[in-house]
Amino acid sequence: MQSRNFQFFSIFRSIAKFAYLCFIAGTVVAVLVFVRVGYGQEHSQHDMHNASSLNVALHTEPLTVQEGISTALTFYLTDANGEPVTDLMVHHDRVLHVLVVSENLQIIGHIHPEDFETREIMAELEGKYTVHFTFPAAGRYILAIDVMTANAEFAEYVYVEVMGEEALTDVRQDFRREKFVFGYTDEGGDRYTKAVSLTDGNGTSTYHVKMEGPEQIKAGDRVHIAYHFSRDGEPVTDLVPFLDAPIHFAIVSTRLDGIVHTHGAVPQRENATDIVKKDHHAEHKITETPAAGHQHYGTMPEKFGPTLMLMTTFPDPGIYQIFGQLKHADQILWLSFMVEVEK
Repeated sequence: MQSRNFQFFSIFRSIAKFAYLCFIAGTVVAVLVFVRVGYGQEHSQHDMHNASSLNVALHTEPLTVQEGISTALTFYLTDANGEPVTDLMVHHDRVLHVLVVSENLQIIGHIHPEDFETREIMAELEGKYTVHFTFPAAGRYILAIDVMTANAEFAEYVYVEVMGEEALTDVRQDFRREKFVFGYTDEGGDRYTKAVSLTDGNGTSTYHVKMEGPEQIKAGDRVHIAYHFSRDGEPVTDLVPFLDAPIHFAIVSTRLDGIVHTHGAVPQRENATDIVKKDHHAEHKITETPAAGHQHYGTMPEKFGPTLMLMTTFPDPGIYQIFGQLKHADQILWLSFMVEVEK
């Protein structure tokens, strides 16, 4: 009898021990699942913030920006949680585009971190992206930053006050639709890192450009504008892609309240025999208003011309400067036409 009781007690003790081990194992699994779910939710929320917001802070070196002195412009990109944004994608051949426009709408620059030998990849892994620029005159400038992540595309802008004795001139109203524009020799790899003044005539080549569009442009209407390029009286038919686009545009109003960085298109031709290269963003749905945004459309042959098209919408009445940048051989052309937009 005592032996049977001992055996029963041993069996009971084994069952209890097994149940206890199952309880411990279940508790551990539950904790791990809870931690995993919590991490997944937090990670998901972090990705959501990355996709929906971008904060840009600018640091300059030197701290006081002076005319005529090269300035390092470092942009700190963070999401809504203050975490660095490091998952930028290359779009239009660059990881980050910076457009610089003076308040008198006469000076422009288009630069990128890849344009400089001093590029710091390790800093970019912390959300810090640096470009260098020499502001030619004192005054106020707007800097537009255009980036793309795997989830979204962002266009933000900041302002820089430049100190110095040589001040920017006043805004010049020039509504001509035909003019001579200058080309500047490519610094290599679709690079031109210097400021371009529309009035100094310091280019290395000259082209004639005629702009055709509506006589009256109304705010809110979709506008089609054609640009025709010629040189020495002959149409230019061998324009080439520049930064993965037929032509880049920067549209800025005299209010200096934003920059639209958009791209032009090559007109469709019947029975075209060109090998067409599709713009990677041709189907991008425009969700930004033209006060500050980035638009894509069109197709791009390997060579094209003499006509390129701009399609855009001006949200408000006012005076706008439409800057253009494109390439012919080793010449990077800069053009600019001013338009008045009515109610």
